[in-house]
Amino acid sequence: MPFAINSPLLVGIALGMIVLAVGAAIGYRIGRRRQSGDGHQMTAEERQKMLQLLQELGAWTHEYSGNVSEYQDQLGRLSAAVEKGGVTSPSEVRVFTVLQQIMESNEHLKSRLDEAEERLEKQTRQIACYLTEARTDGLTGLFNRRALDQRLDELMTGYRAGGRSFVIALIDIDKFKAINDAHGHPGGDQVLKQLASLMRTQLDGAIMVARFGGEEFAAILDGPLKVAADRMNDLRKTVAGYEMLAGSKTIDVTISVGLSEPREDTIVAPVLRRADEALYTAKNIGRNRVYYHDGRDSILVGAPEVAKQ
Repeated sequence: MPFAINSPLLVGIALGMIVLAVGAAIGYRIGRRRQSGDGHQMTAEERQKMLQLLQELGAWTHEYSGNVSEYQDQLGRLSAAVEKGGVTSPSEVRVFTVLQQIMESNEHLKSRLDEAEERLEKQTRQIACYLTEARTDGLTGLFNRRALDQRLDELMTGYRAGGRSFVIALIDIDKFKAINDAHGHPGGDQVLKQLASLMRTQLDGAIMVARFGGEEFAAILDGPLKVAADRMNDLRKTVAGYEMLAGSKTIDVTISVGLSEPREDTIVAPVLRRADEALYTAKNIGRNRVYYHDGRDSILVGAPEVAKQ
């Protein structure tokens, strides 16, 4: 009875090599991009697609490795049956030899697939970590400016297409340089982290809370504008009444806030500019205030004497 090597084995070997090559190529590409310093960075979409590819390859490798194990077991049983029955004729010797060769090749394939699965899992974790780092501020754990800009562009595109509006709030720590001068940069970092924690709690349900840069933060909120401004004023009061630590000392910290929303705008820049104008007014008038820009002017939330508290 003629005996032929089963085609799934050969296909498996080829596909296993492809998996290893793809995994290695992806890992090499990530390493080159991180080390090149030429300013050419993968976009979040590119990284997400790459992560999805690795996850799919990993799932396939895991599944195929299981199939190979089952196939190996079947070959083992067949080989044992041939050996148990005794190998006497030249044809039986040839069959037994071929079985042994198949089992050895199959074991090698399983080893390579296991190696590919392990490598893919590692690279998937690396890309997932890289994807998170690319969108997260290392100090506060909030979203960073890149993530904020991307989300604003998405919201603006939806708004122009008739989707929901949104409010952008810029938050600045009052006299932050004085905090750094008095307590050093570690003390200033403490304040930044504590404010970030307060914002996570107080602005729960916000579309996004991010670190805008330095001592400035940003929040994207649902409208209407005046409702969002009242919410930010509640945050201002909470911060003003919260005793923050800078080193081993307790200090008082206040914030100023400026808000705006899209109107007839076609891009995000004018919305940010109006929020920045409102923030500048809050800082210039006396700090510890919330102003919103209604498209014509910056308007204080609440009476002036309330804002000073």
